[in-house]
Amino acid sequence: MAKLRKGLWIWAGLIPALIVGFDQLTKIWAIKKFNVPVNVCELGDPRVPTIEFSPIFDLSLVCNRGVSFGLFSNSPELSRVVFTIFAVLMSGFLITWLNKEKDKLLSFSIALIIGGAIGNAIDRALFGAVTDFIDTSDFVRIGEYAFKWVFNVADSAITIGVIGLLISMFIQGRQEKAAANAAKDIVKNSQ
Repeated sequence: MAKLRKGLWIWAGLIPALIVGFDQLTKIWAIKKFNVPVNVCELGDPRVPTIEFSPIFDLSLVCNRGVSFGLFSNSPELSRVVFTIFAVLMSGFLITWLNKEKDKLLSFSIALIIGGAIGNAIDRALFGAVTDFIDTSDFVRIGEYAFKWVFNVADSAITIGVIGLLISMFIQGRQEKAAANAAKDIVKNSQ
């Protein structure tokens, strides 16, 4: 049996659990703001107006039956099963990766992705759709273009986790290249 990494419970347990808890609490909070049932996404698509909340974001209740940006939302029942199973399998793969990983940025990034994936999988399994509510279209603008997608805390955790993963891999790649070059220089200078 493989030995478990020291502190794995923090990376694979505590951090994802905090993300899942915060994600689920904010979704319940947002749904209550719209004065609709908690299982609104199971009942169908909500027809509620956007709530102006702050200068940075508004609340727009959306039931996302697909994945990021609503992709693959045409077959909701298939999506519900396939994407829930995929999230569970991906979380298992990421936990296995975490058990071997020593880099803290990479570990934290993986933990964020696990938490976000589980948070959205809970919605998908219970209600057949992910509850999205953060609308930054009034704030995130470049000229006439506005970021029109509505998202949630789990989506944010996944996005930040992927960015951290890419940064960590880039840094590791540069360090490995520098080490290889240093080794070449040592061999070259010793001849």
